[in-house]
Amino acid sequence: MSGARRTRSRAASLRLVGLVLAAFVAFVAFVALSWEARAIGGVSFFYPAAGVTAAAMILSRRTVWPWIAVSVVAAELLADIHYGAQTQVSIAFAIANIVQSAIGAAVVRTCCAGRPDLRRRRDFAAFVAGSCAIGPVFGALIGGTTSTLVYGQGWPGAVLTWWAGDALSVLVIASPILLWPLQSGVLRGRPWETAGVLTATAALSVTALKTGIPPSVVILPVLVWAAFRLDMVGAATAGALAAFLADTMVRPGTGLFSRPANSPEAQLVVTQVYVAVIVVVAMLVAQEAGARVRAVQERETERLERTQLETLSRLAHRLSAALTPEDIGRALRAHVLDEAGARAVNLYLVSAAGDTLDLVSTSGHPPSLIDRYGRGIPLSEHSVAGDVARTGASIDLRTADEYAAAYPELADWPVNAGVQTVVGRPLECGGEVCGAMVLLWADPQPLDAAQQAYISAVATMVSQALVRAQVYVDDHARAAVLHSVVQPIDEVDVAGLEYRALYRSADASNGLGGDWYSVVKLAGGRTYLAVGDVLGHGLPAVEDMAQLRIAGNAYANLGLGPARVLTDLGRYAGRVSGAEFATAAVGVYDSTTGLLFYSAAGHPPPLLRRAASAEVMRLDESRGPVLGLLDDAGYTESSVPVEDGDVLVMYSDGLVEHEGCEIQAGIEHLERVLAHWPPEALLDCEALAEAVVPTPRTDDICLVIVRFGTSSQN
Repeated sequence: MSGARRTRSRAASLRLVGLVLAAFVAFVAFVALSWEARAIGGVSFFYPAAGVTAAAMILSRRTVWPWIAVSVVAAELLADIHYGAQTQVSIAFAIANIVQSAIGAAVVRTCCAGRPDLRRRRDFAAFVAGSCAIGPVFGALIGGTTSTLVYGQGWPGAVLTWWAGDALSVLVIASPILLWPLQSGVLRGRPWETAGVLTATAALSVTALKTGIPPSVVILPVLVWAAFRLDMVGAATAGALAAFLADTMVRPGTGLFSRPANSPEAQLVVTQVYVAVIVVVAMLVAQEAGARVRAVQERETERLERTQLETLSRLAHRLSAALTPEDIGRALRAHVLDEAGARAVNLYLVSAAGDTLDLVSTSGHPPSLIDRYGRGIPLSEHSVAGDVARTGASIDLRTADEYAAAYPELADWPVNAGVQTVVGRPLECGGEVCGAMVLLWADPQPLDAAQQAYISAVATMVSQALVRAQVYVDDHARAAVLHSVVQPIDEVDVAGLEYRALYRSADASNGLGGDWYSVVKLAGGRTYLAVGDVLGHGLPAVEDMAQLRIAGNAYANLGLGPARVLTDLGRYAGRVSGAEFATAAVGVYDSTTGLLFYSAAGHPPPLLRRAASAEVMRLDESRGPVLGLLDDAGYTESSVPVEDGDVLVMYSDGLVEHEGCEIQAGIEHLERVLAHWPPEALLDCEALAEAVVPTPRTDDICLVIVRFGTSSQN
């Protein structure tokens, strides 16, 4: 047998021994109580030992029942012999108790598929029917018959009083035992009210039993009070107290027994049933009240969960667009503070040196507190954020007192901040703790399972957002370096023309995209001109752009014309990840002949403004598909003579296509602007872009303006 199995077997054996000993002790005590009730001149109003046996069997598996039976027989013999009863009678009474408890427990466990939950109507009904009604019938037949044979009692009366007494016993003794694991917290949470209910029950029970006032008049109201305030366990406990008092006070001819009846046994049965009905009514009231309260709580829980899910959904959407820790902090403020009710939220990240926690975002604190405690703390500091980031363990402090006990040196901080509950959660990046999130509430929070799940979900989403932010920072840095390397910074000196260029990213905070341009001086008085566009933004687009731009420059330096350059670029783009749908417009200007050769691959056509007439020509005679779509696209090229002063405008689609404006309409608008553009501003790219493109821009812009016939040193 393995160690684990041996441990489990030992624990099971100890539980069995504990259950049997508890049943034995309780049985002996309650049998003795019944004998003492008889000794003071009364009769046995109920038999508490029967309730103990019933509860023990209901709570245990059938394999344990023989051990319970042994303990019941031993306890019955011990107590009865002590009080002078015959051994065979004691054994018969013990058998009666065992039989009724076993039958009742079998009915209850079968109907409830195991241990019952008396808070549920079905389980309570099964308990009353099986253990309080059906089971005692069999015990009454055995015990009543024994009493008739030994003591000469009338058989019907003996059977009836046995049944009524044991039914009441199981109801008022077994019920609190079965409810205690489920509802003991109700009584512990209201100790003074529990004491008041029990005191009132005792006083009113004595009054009813002494005066003969119907229990429904004086006892039922206090039991209903217990039902509403202390739930079913309170009503059952108060009912048990009332039954114990009746057991010691009721005797034929006094109190409730003073009423005329056919026999003392009938009077006793009436009283037993009377008390049982009162207790059952009180427990049903408690059950109904509890069900209504739980329904309200469930609806409120569902509402809160729905609100939290909606908040999490909006937070996830906001965090998906967060590119920096500051963006993440703003998202937390909008959705965790404003919507989830937190008083303040702090976001800390471990510094690059690994020795401090930098406060990258804080919301909800007075400026005085921020100034006092600074913008960061040492990682070794004994604080919520420091402990969470250092150990990777969560911290939950529900009240300011708990905070003061955990951090006595910072005990004034919650008071100054106006908070009660403080929660700290570690933030993980790449499997390692990279920071801490601290949430604070002005009112004490339950921090139940639903709230804990919500806080954990927020921490997880923030961690994921931090990972994305770090990737963004790294990618942005790499892309910026690559972009600065491949994109020209200064215009080159080219004989026979003058040009200006402009590149603007749609994302002002990013500044990086897939648009590109080239102006390359070639041999023989020729100049290579190109504008291209790669789908996307950020590092992937920059990487693809760089490869296409460098490849195009290389093909042009080989002396290839525009059509051949685009053909080779198309084959290359098909092999470059992410560049399958790139576009480009290419021109080669020959200063010796005054001809401009051009071609385009899925790109807006260049525009040529004549100096003499201000006419704007659209160079769209040679157009082919986007790069990378076909291995052999068969691009063609055309040529156009240019004169001194003519101006060529090459651009990406971001200049002419935007929300509310189709690309053709945008090109026509650009043509009109160029036709009326003042000659002195023909090379002003910034002014032309501002005149054509509305703000804010939604796409990258690349613009190259070339004026022929001049040469400029830059």
